[in-house]
Amino acid sequence: MSRSAGALPPPDLPPRGAEITREKLLQATHELLFEHGGEEPSVSQICERADVRVAMVSYCFGSKAGLLEALGARAVSQMMGEEQRLIELGLPPQEALALHVRAMVRNFVRFPYMSSLSERISAGDATATGMAQTVARPTIAFYRDLLDQGVEQGAFRAGVDPTLLLFSIVGMCEFLFSARSWVQDTGETLDNNLVDRFADHTVELLLHGLGAAPAGDG
Repeated sequence: MSRSAGALPPPDLPPRGAEITREKLLQATHELLFEHGGEEPSVSQICERADVRVAMVSYCFGSKAGLLEALGARAVSQMMGEEQRLIELGLPPQEALALHVRAMVRNFVRFPYMSSLSERISAGDATATGMAQTVARPTIAFYRDLLDQGVEQGAFRAGVDPTLLLFSIVGMCEFLFSARSWVQDTGETLDNNLVDRFADHTVELLLHGLGAAPAGDG
């Protein structure tokens, strides 16, 4: 595999003081989760990578669980910000869905551990806000609007379940980055070329599957 973890999206304001240490810890955790296929790193591994004292995890986040939650929140903020900007563009439904799917693929490239991290956070803290509230529900509402618009314009067929559409898109995106051995066994390399091909394939597959049936069919 030639891909490596990139930098996290930056915070809203430039970090100062203890915030610099906080960013180092977030970046280190992101890198280790990326490199180890979502396997949770130890506090000592995180602090060694960040080059900070172990006590700084508690100081900056309260606990390791708090650190993981903060990392998840940063990734989610990036995803939902992109989705909101796309909604505001008011594009035709087919174009909007194509751009959205490509963004989903890019985000799974950046955060291939997000699903497992969300499950880990929810399992460790029943009061934690899950991705169902912060990502899935708004995205399902977004899909519902796109599907309704597409049906009205004759671009999409009626009766598509927006929740199942989300499951399908996430499932396709997640597989490519979670089943790394499968990718290797097929002779592929998880590089930019494969990611671009996969995004194009997924968009084409979805748009053809959602397309309105030709007149006279059914």
